[in-house]
Amino acid sequence: MSDLVIKNSKLVLPEKIVDAGLVIEDGRIREITKDKNLPDAERVIDARGNYVLPGLIDAHVHFREPGASSKEDWFTGSSAAVAGGVTTILDMPNTQPPTTTIKHLNEKREIARSKAIVDYGFHFGATVDNSDELSRLGNDIASVKFYMSATTGSLKVDNDALIFEEFGILKDKKILATVHAENRDMVEYWFDRLKEKEGVDALDYANSRPNICAADALNRMVFLSKMIGNSVHFCHVSTREEIEILRNSRDNRVTAEATPHHLFLTKRDIKELGNYSKVNPPLRSRGDQLELWNAIHSGVIDIIATDHAPHLPGEKERDILIASAGMPGLETMLPLLLNEVNKGNLTLIELSRLTATNPARIFRIGNKGMIKEGYDADLVIIDLKKEDRVDNSRLFTKCGWSPFDGWKLKGWPIKTFVRGNLVFDEGSIERIRGKEITYSKNES
Repeated sequence: MSDLVIKNSKLVLPEKIVDAGLVIEDGRIREITKDKNLPDAERVIDARGNYVLPGLIDAHVHFREPGASSKEDWFTGSSAAVAGGVTTILDMPNTQPPTTTIKHLNEKREIARSKAIVDYGFHFGATVDNSDELSRLGNDIASVKFYMSATTGSLKVDNDALIFEEFGILKDKKILATVHAENRDMVEYWFDRLKEKEGVDALDYANSRPNICAADALNRMVFLSKMIGNSVHFCHVSTREEIEILRNSRDNRVTAEATPHHLFLTKRDIKELGNYSKVNPPLRSRGDQLELWNAIHSGVIDIIATDHAPHLPGEKERDILIASAGMPGLETMLPLLLNEVNKGNLTLIELSRLTATNPARIFRIGNKGMIKEGYDADLVIIDLKKEDRVDNSRLFTKCGWSPFDGWKLKGWPIKTFVRGNLVFDEGSIERIRGKEITYSKNES
């Protein structure tokens, strides 16, 4: 007898949507078949005619543990994930201490192993003095992250010669580089100018990091990566200039992501959100946002990832120059995108490719990213007709707020499965043990 059967569903496959059921055994999809052929199972779930997506893979989250678990930890963060239909996350290295040594990576592994209810992987951090650590890395990380301007602790590499050398290490080891591309000199110059002004607000802060900061840095990193021949992924692309550079320099070694806050918020929202709008790179113009959407439909943007960066209200509600930068996004990404599906601006197949299939491909995640026989049964049942409002009081993230609070959206996840385990069921969380993902061999 099978462990689980899901019937009466519309399955979103990579190239088509089919009316079929799923047979799940030992956490994997054993069979995709018509309902009339479904076998008996220990548990049968009726999807009630709803669509079933592959569980989302969020390739860019900050779970804050170790070092800042007051604003998010691995349990609260992964609870927020499953509430948003996300079944796999890749955690960024700017924790405290940062994940820049194998010792610290293994310490973070132990925390995740004990608390996560989603499957997970880790990005490693590059610094100005950890080339030896990079040389010792194995095939058990998602990428090495390069921050080109200041962030937590020592996580900054702003020397192009060193970046070039470290890209070479990663090429030899067939490890992906991920990049936060902002020109440090420009950012620091205009930030120093900002400190000289009186009455600085959130819009002033956003304007102090203009498009050129991101575009110049991305352009340089594209060039360096092409010179060395390694694979590079650009985080949170936000400007029309970056998109133009990517469009003119595309090859299969260069990939890019967009975030929901850049896709759904602009500088027009800063007045209402105030310091809660502070994020790096900042919110952009409506024109930049439209180019992001065009890039999604044309394939210049490969994935959508949240850059889930929770901070407590007290960390946001202070002088803009010292207020924390970042927004939570795990619980709202899928409803925002489903709302666009209902508007006709996105298809479910596009959504699945951007949030599951492509992340699995780019980050070499084994047996995930699509509904396919033999793959992990990471699934999310969505109700495209369900209308609800984002409500700060109902969020699972420990920070307790969303920039989309009050937004009425049509289309919500109602059940989320991690390896066949029902971990989110219409508002309730079931605590299971998440697993670290495995990676396929990168031939690039």
